[in-house]
Amino acid sequence: MVVCRCIWQFTTNIPRPYLPLYIEVLGGTPANIGVVNFASAIAGLFLYPLGGYIADKEGRVRLVGIATFLYAFSFIPFAYAPNWQTLAVASFFQNLVLFYAPILTVLQADSMPAGMRTQGFAIAVGVPGALGIVSPLLGGYLVDKMGIAPAMHITYLVGFGAGIVVALVRMYMLEETLDPSIAQKIDYRNMLKLIKDSYGSFIETLKWMPEPIKVLAVMQMMQFFFNGLAGAFYIVYATSLVGISATSWGFTSAIQGGVRLLIATPAGRLMDKIGRRRLLIPFMALTPFYPLVFLLVKDFTQLALLVVVLSVGNAFLMPGFQSLLADNTPRERRGRVTSAVGGGNFFIDVRGTGMGGGMLLFIPSALAQLLGGVFYEMEPTLPFYIMAAGMALTTIWSYLKVKDPKDLYA
Repeated sequence: MVVCRCIWQFTTNIPRPYLPLYIEVLGGTPANIGVVNFASAIAGLFLYPLGGYIADKEGRVRLVGIATFLYAFSFIPFAYAPNWQTLAVASFFQNLVLFYAPILTVLQADSMPAGMRTQGFAIAVGVPGALGIVSPLLGGYLVDKMGIAPAMHITYLVGFGAGIVVALVRMYMLEETLDPSIAQKIDYRNMLKLIKDSYGSFIETLKWMPEPIKVLAVMQMMQFFFNGLAGAFYIVYATSLVGISATSWGFTSAIQGGVRLLIATPAGRLMDKIGRRRLLIPFMALTPFYPLVFLLVKDFTQLALLVVVLSVGNAFLMPGFQSLLADNTPRERRGRVTSAVGGGNFFIDVRGTGMGGGMLLFIPSALAQLLGGVFYEMEPTLPFYIMAAGMALTTIWSYLKVKDPKDLYA
């Protein structure tokens, strides 16, 4: 799992931060950036329940392997896009086949002992992030030297090749974690029944959810919405209004990767030792200030300092929330719960490369993408101010509702 993440981080992180600039070069406006991201977000509504249902009924590994092949081919239309509308269609297809993403979190959670998951998730995020330090720098260099369109053509083709390699590794080297005694054979010839059963299972999962998971679900919906308002426009604002170059912007990813490498493991170990809540709440209290400080940035040095502080917070927030979700969910339900709520990811990323997704998150995220583009065209600072206010509300919710579980599911 970690090896595959390392390959992805080193390759797909090359073009990902520069997608908003690519949209603009192909004739898009800030509102069109919102449309492209809306298409990506709304696509998840179609197949995510199917992924979680199959994972909990038949198994995780085969599903992940096949879907990764499809995801690899989704890079091709990005490489040859003649206009921003093609990017919208490509984004829709890419997130459509990304329904397997929550199952990766399930595989990781199943493979980690209860009580040590925060440390495990921290390593699973930190090591690949560190190896991906070079890729955004390379992407920024290519953008500055070649121009957006030629650079994106090359880097998306690299992503396609990496995807094929990752798919083969996952298909033939991952071990199944679903108990074979409860695995069931699914009849794929009757797709209508399969889709009906998967959506029915999604509704049943919502009814089953205990209070701690509902709390995390509401928190996820809030942070996905408010982060989504500004996420795609950090790079647009920085390059067009502050004067940060593409290469310099790539350094922000390098900084985040370096910070992860340094503190991911001790952060995870500390949270496993003293509890998630005692560290999560203080770091969450910082999140409303990140977009406000970003608007005060005048040069790369100030941006770099902000990214360091932000990355330290993410090193605690991401694995902490992933662990809370896994610890509160029985193994036999993790696929469906994760497909509904997402992987438990909670973080602020100036690169706008939000991770994870779930059925309950796609509509808030899609609406945020559309509104963010409209707000940015009205006033470039507006999405960031609204995000700050929204993250303050999310912090209050977490302070009042989030608790460490008394009993941990294996």
